[in-house]
Amino acid sequence: MKRRLLLLLAVIGLFAAACGDGDDEGTDTTDSTEAADGDAEDGDAEDGDAEDDESSEDDAAEGDGEGEEGEAMAELDELNVAYFAEWPTPNQIGQEDGSFGDAVGVPINWVPFANGSEMTEAMVAGDIDIAYSQGLTPFANGVNNGADLKLVGIAVSYAEADNCVAQGSLGITRENAAETLTGATITTPIGNVTHFKMLSMMDFLGVNLDDLEVTPAESGAATAAAFVSGQIDVGCAFGGSVVEMLDAGGELIMTGAEQESEIGIATYDIVSIPTAFGEGHPEVVSNFLSATQEFNDTWAADPETNNPIIAQAAGMDDVGNFLGEDLWFSFPALDDQLSDAWLGGQVQQNMTDQLDTFVELGEIDSSIGDFSGFVDTSYLEAATG
Repeated sequence: MKRRLLLLLAVIGLFAAACGDGDDEGTDTTDSTEAADGDAEDGDAEDGDAEDDESSEDDAAEGDGEGEEGEAMAELDELNVAYFAEWPTPNQIGQEDGSFGDAVGVPINWVPFANGSEMTEAMVAGDIDIAYSQGLTPFANGVNNGADLKLVGIAVSYAEADNCVAQGSLGITRENAAETLTGATITTPIGNVTHFKMLSMMDFLGVNLDDLEVTPAESGAATAAAFVSGQIDVGCAFGGSVVEMLDAGGELIMTGAEQESEIGIATYDIVSIPTAFGEGHPEVVSNFLSATQEFNDTWAADPETNNPIIAQAAGMDDVGNFLGEDLWFSFPALDDQLSDAWLGGQVQQNMTDQLDTFVELGEIDSSIGDFSGFVDTSYLEAATG
């Protein structure tokens, strides 16, 4: 089945990235342990200087008052952060002017990505230190296939900003979906929450997945373009692409709120990191979470002033429904993220449920079942402390 073959290829690609050579071209990451080992080797090169080296290191730690965490931050010349274009979030208030990096304590290189699976691959390769607003599903798929990552926070909660849009000419309703969509062409990202929502919705409405012609999306923009030109019957995407398809006369098969209440789909993005990066730079990660909360608060205090700034950084004319009147986005506070509703247990259960659904529908072979080992609350706890 084409749909299963496409997902298998995506999984193989991720597995290859996870098992690849750590010296990928363009990778420039050094954790604090490696740096310390390198310093130790240099110090051992001349035995006569060993005691002087130790003394100077102790004096430096005591003199600047920063200790090991301060030194770890000093090692970073730049923090590589993955994000999505056309996905407007309050941290972008400080993206272009560098004030977000100032709040974190390290200059930030913001790197746009097309999907969450690419974020996983970039973290595994060592090219990305923090992924902001990665989808829960690609994270779960990644660690299920061996990626050494940690989920450390919640970026944004949303239901309406990620959905499947059908051509208005189909006249599709929930009641006729099973019949109307037989033989339909659907374009969707593979292995992310959009894909999960599409599969879950089709199953809920009684649509036979084998009757669908599913093709992988190159990008949200490409999906929207194919939809507007009439090349596909249904386009599944997130962000501005959903708005573009609706503006072109498309119709939602189910609203995000209906999917949430009737199917039980929780839709939110996360903050994730390579495990080694967090171990080497814990203060940087905690500072990133704290800064995110600060900019969320800044936006909430004056959306009218801040929305144009965010839109420019996001590459949009305006923030639309995401941060506008309908307010598709919400941002859980740091304390709330530690509750049972989030990292205290529900997030882990959501990953289990999603991967179990993929197994049940024949999209993947197996799931590790328990994802609790890939959620680390220590950085949130430090940020709130």
